[in-house]
Amino acid sequence: MIKGKASAEATEDFSEKYPGILYKTLGRTGLTVSACGFGSYRVDYRVQEHFRALEYAVSNGINLIDTSANYSDGGSEILIGNVLTDLINSGRIKREEIVIVSKGGYIQGKNYTNAKKLKDEGKGYREVTEYADNLWHSIHPDFLKDQLTGSLDKMKLETLDVYLLHNPEYFLDSPMAKDLDLDELRHEYYNRIKKAFEYLETEADAGRISYYGISSNSFGKQTDDQVFTSLESCHNAANEIKADNHFAVIQFPFNLVERGPMLNLNQNGETKNLLDYAKKYSFGTLVNRPLNAITDKGLKRLADFPVRDEYVKLEEAQIIAEIGLLESMEEDFLKEYLPVLSLSEDIKNNIEAFLKAGIMLKENWKNFGSIENFNDVKKRFLIPRVNSAFSTITFSQNLTDDMKSKLDKIAGQINKLITIVDSIYGLMANINSKDIHKNLNSNVPDNEFQNLPLSEKALDLLISLDEIDCVLVGMRQEKYVDDVIKTMEAKRVENAEEVWKNLSVSA
Repeated sequence: MIKGKASAEATEDFSEKYPGILYKTLGRTGLTVSACGFGSYRVDYRVQEHFRALEYAVSNGINLIDTSANYSDGGSEILIGNVLTDLINSGRIKREEIVIVSKGGYIQGKNYTNAKKLKDEGKGYREVTEYADNLWHSIHPDFLKDQLTGSLDKMKLETLDVYLLHNPEYFLDSPMAKDLDLDELRHEYYNRIKKAFEYLETEADAGRISYYGISSNSFGKQTDDQVFTSLESCHNAANEIKADNHFAVIQFPFNLVERGPMLNLNQNGETKNLLDYAKKYSFGTLVNRPLNAITDKGLKRLADFPVRDEYVKLEEAQIIAEIGLLESMEEDFLKEYLPVLSLSEDIKNNIEAFLKAGIMLKENWKNFGSIENFNDVKKRFLIPRVNSAFSTITFSQNLTDDMKSKLDKIAGQINKLITIVDSIYGLMANINSKDIHKNLNSNVPDNEFQNLPLSEKALDLLISLDEIDCVLVGMRQEKYVDDVIKTMEAKRVENAEEVWKNLSVSA
């Protein structure tokens, strides 16, 4: 077990080792944190690249790590524990220098399987929001206690610095919500939050956490939105428990498109916005999704995309021919080699179903709609299916050099086609982003800023706000870490709050 917890003195000492990087104080916790933190949404201990990225980030000045019990079904927390153990044991960092944030509330994956089994046995968790198939949610103390214990075990920690209720507003949009009027619904909602706070106070007193708070996608919404979560109401609930409570940190989405935390007056009788209220009462503020805006049209990635000129110049007939080549290569391999591989019939059937990248691209390449949709299909379906087929074939006992050679050629053609489609949709996204660049540049008359890529502009504007303590960024590769550090080393945008209010970036 890793002893200790983050301290104000040690985190400040850590920041002094990296004088070029921007650090801030995390509200009334007094902890000094890097202006950008390591977001662990899709990191997993089974991916060595993620291990190296987190190790590299902490070794180069990033000292806040954010995760959750449901990220990678616990794999994110295991990775963090492994990296911290390695860095601390080798003397490269001290536990007291690093701020660890985790969350509880989601019932997915292994948690869902376990919770459903307990329910079927008549021993289920209380106050569970059965939101959808394979997705439940709870902030009841019984569930939170199990989740916190699991998080500490996975990360090998004695104390978690910040523990957040993870999107409790699921309750406000659940099947149960249909049976209550809005006043009743909200009364029950804040009662549940208060009950969770009462439990978390006992964990703070016991030393298993230092501070607690809420991560909510609805903090910045308007007051008449059914899923709106009021920081003021949560603050009042904590103060009713005791004046010197440990409710100290909030997390919420905020980006160039989703600007509700600044624009919507939803606190103090609709006289203050979320940021002003948080600053007034010294709440630590963590921003998530700084580069991924959720809009009515779906996800919008606030970034410029790499484009290969030779691929965007291809005629449609040439692209169709490249896809046809891949389709025939896959068909030929399956016809010639699949029958003779030393594999069971069930496994062969899976390979035949998964080695169909050519057919999938032929049917869909013109219909993805956006780079975000293609990336989603690519990461969720195309690449995992192809990788599954390839890895299964590779382990066949009678795999020949000729088979390996054919597989290599298929892999090369798949990569070529992915790059072609990436370039086509990336170019479309870059054209659409030109208006965003133009809008930002008209509000920030600084040549250095104007020459930055869109993602760096978006991050720079966020960390330039005094009301924002740390912006959480996904950094699954070392090169992403370098980009984030570069942003933290850049000069701040003057009059950032005024810039934000003058923006007219649309979805």
